[in-house]
Amino acid sequence: MNQRSYRKFASACLLGLFISGCGNDHQSSSDTSPSKDQDWPTQSLPASAAVKVDETQFLPTQLMREWHKELDAYGLRTPGSESHEAYTQDLYKRLQKAGVKDVHLEEIKIKVWEPTSWNLGISSGINQYETVNASYVPYSGITPAQGTTAELKYLTPSQLKSLLSGSTTFESLAAEYSDKIVLVDFPTPALTISFYADRAVSTYDPDNTLSPSDPFKRSANGMGSVINLLKGFKAINAKGIVFIANDAGSKELAQIYAPFYAEVYGLPGFYVDMVTGVKLRQEANAKHTVQIKLNATEREVTTKNIIGTIAGKSDELVVLNSHTDGTNGVEDNGPNAVIDIAQYLTRLPQKSLDRSVMIMLSTGHFFAGSGIRSFLDQHKNDGIADRINAAITIEHLGINEWIPNEKGVLTATGKKEFGALFTSNQPALVELSKQWPVNAKAGATFIMPPLHPNGSYAEDSVWPGEGHYFWGAGGIPTINYLTGPAYLLNYGLDTVDFVDFDLLHRQTAAFTQMTMDLTRVPRSELPRRETTAN
Repeated sequence: MNQRSYRKFASACLLGLFISGCGNDHQSSSDTSPSKDQDWPTQSLPASAAVKVDETQFLPTQLMREWHKELDAYGLRTPGSESHEAYTQDLYKRLQKAGVKDVHLEEIKIKVWEPTSWNLGISSGINQYETVNASYVPYSGITPAQGTTAELKYLTPSQLKSLLSGSTTFESLAAEYSDKIVLVDFPTPALTISFYADRAVSTYDPDNTLSPSDPFKRSANGMGSVINLLKGFKAINAKGIVFIANDAGSKELAQIYAPFYAEVYGLPGFYVDMVTGVKLRQEANAKHTVQIKLNATEREVTTKNIIGTIAGKSDELVVLNSHTDGTNGVEDNGPNAVIDIAQYLTRLPQKSLDRSVMIMLSTGHFFAGSGIRSFLDQHKNDGIADRINAAITIEHLGINEWIPNEKGVLTATGKKEFGALFTSNQPALVELSKQWPVNAKAGATFIMPPLHPNGSYAEDSVWPGEGHYFWGAGGIPTINYLTGPAYLLNYGLDTVDFVDFDLLHRQTAAFTQMTMDLTRVPRSELPRRETTAN
C-alpha cells in the first residue's frame, strides 16, 4: 500500500467506515516480536465475553514482566528521544499484533530542553573543586560554558516555609541571596491520606489499610513548589539553586525528572541525595563557594502519538489512553496494559461493542501534555474529536508500596500503593469507577472529583494525571486511574520488583470490563463541558 492509499484507508477508518472496511476479524501483522511474544491468546471470543470479562483471556503475567524489564532498560524516555522512539515502535508493533486496525502514527513537533553536560563541585583547595553526585533540574536553566562559581547559601526551613506560604516575599530575601547559589531542602508537602479521603466521592478499602492520618510524602507533590522557587530566586538574581532530596539515600533517588511543563525557568538547578546534602550544608555553613556547570540545548524534535481503532456497532468512540514517555517502567506500564486490553477487545464480535474503541497512546506527557493537546487540536474540525463520547486513561498499574526508610533506601511496606480514579463527575462515570476496584480486587482506591474544576493546562491541571487534558482542554468526559509511588519521577531505577503482576492482571481485566461497559453508556449521559482551551 503506498503512502497516499494508506492515508485514504486511515481516514476512512477514523471517519467511521468501521462496518464495511475495518471489522474485527483478528489478523496479526507480520510478527517481528521475539519468540517470548508468541503465547498470545488468539481464539475468537463469544458475545457474552463483552458483557462479563473472561479473565483467562489476557497475556501471560511473565510476558508482562518481561516487557516491564525491557521498559526499565530503556531508562529515561523524554519525548522525541532515541529511547522514546524505540519504545514507540515496540508499542506500534504490539498494537498491530493485537489485531487493532488502522494503527498509525501522528507526528507532532515540540522544542525540548536537553542537558548536554552538568557538574556540581565543592571546594577542595584554591580554585579547585571536587565533583559530587548531582543531577540536573529539567528546564531549569544554564550556566556560562565555563560554569558559575559563587557562595553557597542555605535557605533555612523556616524561610522555606514562609516563602511557600506567602508570608515572606522573595524580594525581602534579595540582599541575602542575590548572586548566591541557593541550597534548599526539597519542598515535599506534608500531606496525609486525608487529602484524598476528605475529597473522595467514594472510598474502597475493605481491609482498612489506610488511616486519614497516614503520611503521603511523595516528591511529585512538590513539583509546584520547585517551580515557584526557580522563578522566585531567578527574579532576585540568584546564580543557581540546589535541592536536597532528604529521603534519597542513593543518587538514583535524587535523579528526579521534574518539572516538565515545557517552560525554561532561567535558573540552573540541581538535585542531590541526602549524603551529598550533608556535605553541602557544611559548605554553606562555612560560607564556601561551589562551582556549578549546566549546559543544555533547545532543539525541535518530532515525536508521535500512536492511534488505532477497534470497531463497534457505532462510529461513536470511547478512547483508551496512556502515555508513552516517562522515567521508569512503573511510570509507563499503562501502554502495555492497553495492549493487553486491545488484544481482548479485537477478538470480540464487532456487534458486541455498542461503540467503537480508539486506542490513543500519547506522547508529550513530559512536555506539558503536548500529545493529547495536539491530538485535540488536529482533530477539532474533522469530526473525530466530536465523535468521542468519553476517555479512559490508565497509569502506574499493579504497584506495591515501597517508600524510603530513614536511610533513604526504598523498603516494602507490605501494602499496595493506593490508587485514585479521577472522573469528570458524570454519574455514569462515577458508578463505573466505583465498580472497578471491586472487580479488580484492588488495593485501597479513592473515587475522586476534579481537584481544580476550571483547570485546563499543565500548571493548572484538573487533576494530576495525563487524562486531565481530555476533560480540561477538550471537555471530553474522562476517567483517569493512577497511583503515586515515591519513586515515580526517578530515572535510572529498576522498578520491576515493585510490581505485583497478578494485581496488574486483575486491574487490566477490570479496565477491560470498564471499557466494554462504557461503550454501552448513552451519549446523553456523558455531557461535555464547554471549553476553548487545548
